[in-house]
Amino acid sequence: MKNTLLLCLFCLLMTPHLSHAKAGLISFGGESIVPVVELPNDQRFQTQDGEYIDVGYIYKSVDILFLPLWNYDGRFVGMLSQQDLYIDLTPLEVTGLALEAGVVLPKAPYLDFWHRIGGKIVFLLLCGALAIYVLQRMQKKVAYFSPLATGRERLKDILINSNDFVELDLAVIETEGKPKVEGVAFIAAKKYFNNVISISVMDMSKVSIEQVQAQNEQLFTALLGLKKTLGIKSQSTIHYLYFTFDSSPSNADISALKTLRKRQITKATNLIPIIIDFDAQMIDSSVGVYPSKKILQNCFTQADIHSDEVAEPARV
Repeated sequence: MKNTLLLCLFCLLMTPHLSHAKAGLISFGGESIVPVVELPNDQRFQTQDGEYIDVGYIYKSVDILFLPLWNYDGRFVGMLSQQDLYIDLTPLEVTGLALEAGVVLPKAPYLDFWHRIGGKIVFLLLCGALAIYVLQRMQKKVAYFSPLATGRERLKDILINSNDFVELDLAVIETEGKPKVEGVAFIAAKKYFNNVISISVMDMSKVSIEQVQAQNEQLFTALLGLKKTLGIKSQSTIHYLYFTFDSSPSNADISALKTLRKRQITKATNLIPIIIDFDAQMIDSSVGVYPSKKILQNCFTQADIHSDEVAEPARV
């Protein structure tokens, strides 16, 4: 016991060291100290400066975005009240302090779950989320530039494959006892945060402006029930009605279609008409467009590039 006490006194005469703190979003080599065993506050465990000592565990780590990914160079040290100060101890000296204090050193692990495993799990989840995001962006980019023959095919590809809309059966907008809505090429919907967004695409090469005006009320009424049909609960629904033209419409036709906009505050429903002119490569809307005009412009670009690549027949 006397030899143990001398060993303790010798180690307490050593000069304290300052641990190297971590810095930056990406750091390695930084030191952290955690308490392991609390020693009695008496003269046996007091430094020459009057500081009481405890047994701590110091380690270095690799951190990315403040997430601990790897720990190394862990060892016991003499931990002072100011936690960034410590005294280097050998395993024999640590054992001597524990024997003198009549305590048992605990077995590993000495770090909490977050520093051992939790940080790694969060980092992997963030990496997985980033990988999914990048993959989705790549898939969208492929869809935006896929070689489809016509602008209408491109438009459908952009909406359904690139922006996660689900194509619906046209029967969802058909009501019993009412004539079928003419000119609807396809209808799609998606949940966007706490809203439902639907897109109905009208092929204006198959229907007249007068027909569209006559059946607009019927279409809007059918779209009001779309949210209930899909079984989606949301605060509001926004219905975009795309009128697609192969030949440019007149200014009077554009004005007539824009007046078809409807709004029901009680059911928080908006119907927003948008004119897509494949001939002039124009997108016309009195309000915002979803997806953005920049995204929709791809249907013009790809259709135009594809037509330029068609080989002319050989001349005899």
